[in-house]
Order: sequence, then structure tokens, then C-alpha cells
Amino acid sequence: MIIKCKLKLILKPGKATPTPPIAPILGQYGINLMNFCTKFNFLSKNINFEFIHVKIILFEDLNYEILLGNESLTSYIKKFLKIEKFSNKPGIENKELINFEKINQISIYRNIFEKKKISSVRKMVVGTLISIGINYDQ
Repeated sequence: MIIKCKLKLILKPGKATPTPPIAPILGQYGINLMNFCTKFNFLSKNINFEFIHVKIILFEDLNYEILLGNESLTSYIKKFLKIEKFSNKPGIENKELINFEKINQISIYRNIFEKKKISSVRKMVVGTLISIGINYDQ
């Protein structure tokens, strides 16, 4: 089978509907939206995360394969630090200060999924924290 394209989405598990934002993205590739939504909801019905990464591999004959990923890093940070909402203006209005120990705990959890060096994962976590408006202690 020849791969036509690969799509990456972040979706709520078990709650896919054939409406925007899913419909315009998948519709332009000719994927049957109802079939996709029922298949995705069936595959992700037992997942208890807020958002998950989803990879869709679309083949030339319009068959597709759904690969469910892990929880998004920002939603994990939100749960870990017990934050309701991130900063609207990161860099200008920062919400919270986080120490190295908490960054390390998040990095160790994330390293289960990333399979990279812990220092690389830690840099990724720090970059995400800066982009959502959370300062860190050096």
C-alpha cells in the first residue's frame, strides 16, 4: 500500500464528531467522516486523558490507519501543577514559578513516551513551560 499522507491531530478521546475542526481537515483528503469518528471513538473510549495525539496514515486507496498517541504535554502540566488556565500573554504575564524538581518529575514522566535522553526531554519541557507562561527557578 502506498502512503498518500500522514496527518497529526490533537483530539479529545471518545468525543470525535464530524464537525469542525475535524471535518475540514479530513474532508479535504476524502476520508469518510462518520466512519472515522465511530472508529476513533471506539478505539479511544477507555482513555481518560483530556487530549491525546492522533496520527492518521492515509493510503492511496483512501483506506486509513489510526494511531493513538499519548497525552499532550500541556494538559499533563495543567493536571500536574493544578492550574485552571495558562497565561494569555506568556513572557509578559507569567502565572507561576516552578522549581527544578517539578521539571525533573515532568521530564521523567514524559521520557516514558519520548525515548530520548532525559536532558533533551527536560529542554522540551522547559520550552513548553515558557511558551505557556510559567517561569522556572534556575
